[in-house]
Amino acid sequence: MPLGVSHFVYSLVRPWGRWGIRLWHRVEQVKGAHYLTSGGAVPPARLLFSGHQNGLADPILACVSLEPQLHFFTRADVFRHRVARWFLLRLNMMPIFRAIDRIKDLAERNRQTFAAAHSRLENGATCGIFPEAGHLDERRIRRFRHGSARFIAGAMQRPAIRERGLEVLPLHLDFERYSGYRTGARLCLGPPISLDGIAGLAEDVGTARVELSDRMRDALLDCAVHLLDGPLYEPHLAACRFLEGCSGTWPDAQRLAEIADAMLENPDRALSDFEDALASGLRHPRLADDFAAAGRLCSGRATRLERALWRLPAWVVFTVTTGWWPRLAEFAAERRVKQVAFRTTFSITLTMVTVTLSWAMLSLGAGVAIGPWSVPVVFLILRISQEVAMPMEDAIMDWRNERNVRHHLAHPFLTDWCEPRP
Repeated sequence: MPLGVSHFVYSLVRPWGRWGIRLWHRVEQVKGAHYLTSGGAVPPARLLFSGHQNGLADPILACVSLEPQLHFFTRADVFRHRVARWFLLRLNMMPIFRAIDRIKDLAERNRQTFAAAHSRLENGATCGIFPEAGHLDERRIRRFRHGSARFIAGAMQRPAIRERGLEVLPLHLDFERYSGYRTGARLCLGPPISLDGIAGLAEDVGTARVELSDRMRDALLDCAVHLLDGPLYEPHLAACRFLEGCSGTWPDAQRLAEIADAMLENPDRALSDFEDALASGLRHPRLADDFAAAGRLCSGRATRLERALWRLPAWVVFTVTTGWWPRLAEFAAERRVKQVAFRTTFSITLTMVTVTLSWAMLSLGAGVAIGPWSVPVVFLILRISQEVAMPMEDAIMDWRNERNVRHHLAHPFLTDWCEPRP
């Protein structure tokens, strides 16, 4: 397993991956990115820990959005194919084995992975781990397993890591909707947590792992969108999407907490009003963006298409040539991928490959018909058209959703549970 801090394959693939995920998602600026900058000559080793909601899209979003090359622990079953293993290892991913993998020497293999990760930290790498030890397509932080704390305790036993310094930081990866084309994706980094005052951490005792896991989870909750569990998750999600429409960015944390408290006080009414909202024609927040559209309208942020009209020629070029590929990918993912948490990964990958190949074929076709000089020119025109077209693509989608929800704005679920209170 490679032990270096960086790999050239990662460097080659990242720009393509960044383009692909930003083609599929509306990716906002990273909050807290300054926590990864180092003023000293020797940067500390860093471990980023995150909730795990969206399959392989979680590490992909982090890897293409953050400056240092990241080294993520990844479920071992995706390494089974020889070609996949070669590629993933050069993307700095490290296999972690679970009981479900039914490997006889599971503990030894994980020990070797941890040892390799510790060696990378000694060299100044930035590693990433998912302490929940599994993914779930819900916007909330679940209970942490203690394997991450054990890994940190092992790192603190390494003299070279103690000398360099180790920072353990929360990283929140948030997706407005997991399978939606042109929905929002956000990242938020929090400050490093304190590793001081945890008795027995250096010896890796059980109570130390529990205390460290609790500190990590509390730190992640401070920068995360954390919705209610159980039956109230979906009405709370709808309110969250409404608040995102109001602000155009992260939902207001205080208002989201107030809504949670109100729903917990009267769960039957909250569920009844939410179900009635769906019955009236508002689409489910897992499947569409109606509640976000309602939030924009109620806050006076209605989409104005005329502001994007100058982008119309580029939008037409993009739509006619390759703009239909993302929608076909979304359609295919809904029918072929059973787990919602993996639909984004499937859709982004399929879109990246098909759009790139389509641009290549169109450029080569122009080269045959016109001349070799036209190949880079056509490719560049297609790429620029796509970049210029995306804001209009977003505006058209938002405008259509707003048109669909205008006659629902007086619904009790929106007025009683979602709208900001004076």
